[in-house]
Amino acid sequence: MSKEEETVKNKWLKKGMVVLTIGCMALPMTGCKAEKIFDKVLEKSDSKKEESKETEKKEAEPEVPVEKPQWTTNLSGSVTYTKDTEAEPLQVEATASDNGTISYQWYKSLTNTNGGGTVIEGETSSTFTPPTDEVGTVYYYVVAINTIGSSTNRLTSETMEVIVSEAAPEEAPTEETTPEEAPTEDAAASGEAAEGAAAEGSETTEETTPPEEQPTE
Repeated sequence: MSKEEETVKNKWLKKGMVVLTIGCMALPMTGCKAEKIFDKVLEKSDSKKEESKETEKKEAEPEVPVEKPQWTTNLSGSVTYTKDTEAEPLQVEATASDNGTISYQWYKSLTNTNGGGTVIEGETSSTFTPPTDEVGTVYYYVVAINTIGSSTNRLTSETMEVIVSEAAPEEAPTEETTPEEAPTEDAAASGEAAEGAAAEGSETTEETTPPEEQPTE
């Protein structure tokens, strides 16, 4: 409360005191004591003033300096999975030398940036397994938070690209056919020789067969 406000308040209290005094003088049999009423009002005013000072004191207290976390394991690169297959967990690790408590919060984004993403609810550990139930490309990143009391300091990781693609269609089995082998030159020559020998044998048989004898009269 400023000095001007306090002065105005005291003026109103004094005016109230005068009114109460006149009232008590007009009604002496009621046992009214303006001094006691005035003391009560001032007591409450002083109490509120002390509470206000305590609040201002707490707000004025400097925050505890908290060290920014440092990554010992960060995200990077790209990985591709087929839809509905099991993905490998993404893993990070951050440390701080001021004995603060390190916690994490994972985010996802449709663009390759480590800011402005969507919070992944419930994912506050150092590992996160990306889902593969939807086809598309998603970028993941995580914020490490170092906490001491009510003071914090943060550090954001790099991004990790996760691509989920459709499963390849199954190929129909094909029948294996064995091509016919063309005859070799040796086989062709052998066949021609066999045909020639058969023809010569037929001519020889015709020549050696004696003519049929004619019956005598």
